[in-house]
Amino acid sequence: MLRRPRHFLPAKHRRRPKPQPKQPAAAEPPTPTYTRDIVRRVTNILRDHPWSAARPLLLSLPGLTWDSHTVARVLKTHPPLQKAFLFFRLAASPAADPKAAFRHDRYTYTSMLHLLGEAGRVPAMLRLLAEMLRAGVDPDAATFTTVMHWLGRAGDVDAAMGVWEEMRSRRGRCRPTLVSYTACVKILFDAGRAAEGKRVFEEMVAEGLRPSCTTYTVLIQHLADAGKENSKLL
Repeated sequence: MLRRPRHFLPAKHRRRPKPQPKQPAAAEPPTPTYTRDIVRRVTNILRDHPWSAARPLLLSLPGLTWDSHTVARVLKTHPPLQKAFLFFRLAASPAADPKAAFRHDRYTYTSMLHLLGEAGRVPAMLRLLAEMLRAGVDPDAATFTTVMHWLGRAGDVDAAMGVWEEMRSRRGRCRPTLVSYTACVKILFDAGRAAEGKRVFEEMVAEGLRPSCTTYTVLIQHLADAGKENSKLL
């Protein structure tokens, strides 16, 4: 039996979609600039270049904000002392930011004072402290403790205690902290002025400050040294 041929409709031509105009590639979001990266770059510049080359690099460094937070963090990375001091001066100069004159505060001053004391530049440290006071910047407990510590390390205990008394006289504006008391006790014990150190310790307890591990370490070391001295007399 013959089958009838099937008749098929002609294939319909499909319209090709019109090519769409290419959309421009979305711009990548800018990479955020973190303060830690800026601080690292500044520190590397100060360490790797002489000041004559470092200065223009710093002034043209993208993302560098001349503010207290950034300047203090750079100084706390312990760059070379001379260039650290020049950087400290540059930060407050019109060359750094002509639109907004930056003024050093207690945090940047204290960071620079620490670097000078650590390097044994005690006279320079005291001159900078005097400059800070003339500028009308009130030191806080960290500032006084820093200066007192390095004076004690330099062997000038009387000057260190003078700073201590100055801090105590400013109780309305600057109250000694546990760190301050501990530093003072250590300075006095190391200088063999145990009776004064004991009075300062008792004052600390009376102020409601609980001794820390560091405080107890200072006391234990003093008692150990006192035991050694007593054993020599036997």
